[in-house]
Amino acid sequence: MMMLKSTLCCSAAALALLAGGAWAEALDIGIKAEISSADPHVLFGPNRNIGGQVYEPLFGTDNAQQPVPGLVETWELVEPTVYQFHLRPGVTFHDGKPLTAEDVKFSIERAKTLKASRTFATYLNDVKAVEIVDDLTFRIHTTQPSAILINNLTTFGIVSSAAAKDAAEQDFLSGKAAVGTGPYKWVEWVPGDHVTLEANDAYWGGAPEFDKLTYRFIANDSTRVAALLSGDVDVIDEVAPTLVARLKGEPKVQVFSGTSYMLNYVALNQHAEKNQYVTDQSGAPIPNPFLDVRVRQAVSLMLNRELISDRIMDGLATPAGQFVPEGMVGHFPELTAPAYDPQKARALLVEAGYPEGFNLTIHCTSDRYMNDAKVCQAMGQLLSAGGIKTQVQTLPGSTFFGRASNGGPNGEPEFAFFLVGFGAANGVADAALSALVMTYDDEAGTGANNRGRFSDPEVDRLSNEAVVENDPTKREELLKAAETQALDEVAIVPVHFLSGVWAAREGLTVTPRTDVFTRASNITATQ
Repeated sequence: MMMLKSTLCCSAAALALLAGGAWAEALDIGIKAEISSADPHVLFGPNRNIGGQVYEPLFGTDNAQQPVPGLVETWELVEPTVYQFHLRPGVTFHDGKPLTAEDVKFSIERAKTLKASRTFATYLNDVKAVEIVDDLTFRIHTTQPSAILINNLTTFGIVSSAAAKDAAEQDFLSGKAAVGTGPYKWVEWVPGDHVTLEANDAYWGGAPEFDKLTYRFIANDSTRVAALLSGDVDVIDEVAPTLVARLKGEPKVQVFSGTSYMLNYVALNQHAEKNQYVTDQSGAPIPNPFLDVRVRQAVSLMLNRELISDRIMDGLATPAGQFVPEGMVGHFPELTAPAYDPQKARALLVEAGYPEGFNLTIHCTSDRYMNDAKVCQAMGQLLSAGGIKTQVQTLPGSTFFGRASNGGPNGEPEFAFFLVGFGAANGVADAALSALVMTYDDEAGTGANNRGRFSDPEVDRLSNEAVVENDPTKREELLKAAETQALDEVAIVPVHFLSGVWAAREGLTVTPRTDVFTRASNITATQ
């Protein structure tokens, strides 16, 4: 029988500091990005950040995204494609009903088949069937051996089969279907303003020390800092690099930072014969230049990653040349970020038949990632200097993602060149390969975030072989080959890995997580 080392933090341990110096059992957290859905099976980082405290996954993760025991205590491999799991006894849902294998089966099947703009299908590709053995035992049958099944089971929450049956978004929003096993209960979501959670005193890991968590959505970086300094909130996330020095100078504020898994990268349209955002110098439509790998290579060489990381991000980002940062499975030191080389970029454009360049409109979010709008402007200037006359459009995430995914003709991705982010929620590079560069196939569950529609059979083959290879050496070789092939073809253009940066009022300590979540479990009171 296999057992993961038990390092799961089971309760919150911080109290909000009041003006008079006393501690109250409530915490107000100012966050940059709003959730996109109350449904826990709609995949989005902010959703997992908040919702993961209401709906727990089968396995938890530590602050470095390594699996730890959660709802599952132990597991064993029965056959190469049959995994048996034993649920923790005594776990109850918020409505008092016991957690059973039936709830697990329902949740896995729902997370795998839910129709939404972003789902957990990528992480459940290998799941063929869930078999109930008894109330606390279940088996997962996979289509093939899976080297990362446990990692994948850390990504999505378990819901009550009784409460969530036939549930729609409104049922989770209202609380009717919002029944989980986590340390906090769902109270309300006021779109554009806040989400409130309250303590689950019957939590299997012990009652949380906070009676209430309120996540306030404050997209503007300066406004978020002002809210912290005025005492309106106790903790803030995604502190802008330009504001870090100011906060470090505040005697009653502490700043915390650490490397995150969040890759900011450029997606390039590689499926349309023409795109409205690419024209010649007179504004007339031209064949899509990004279908030519030489143009994609030129774009990558025009982006001065060191300059962007040092000046635009004030050092709070690491130039990226691959899919996951150092320390995660699938990172290879030799896959370095391409050096800035505008002369070689121009030569590639000439070779590809664009001696005068072309006109381009690029798109980015204005409120989703650290300094996203500023990075977009910097990229526009670099491209223009390299011979591609560039216009920049920044959009709120609520508008951007829908258009980036299916805003074009026939429901295809709309944009030609756009900055977006991806973090491997399961902590391994396989997630990035499957979601970002494997061929888009809704039925197979691959390419879920492949908005550029890059497709290479060799990348697909290598990625598929890596995920079923349990020999560490062979698996590493396959991952490296898949990543190298995708990067050589410029499937995406990695820009940088963001640092996670938080600030908190005096008396609170924030332990950075690589997934940049801000949860009660990684906030502690120091006095």
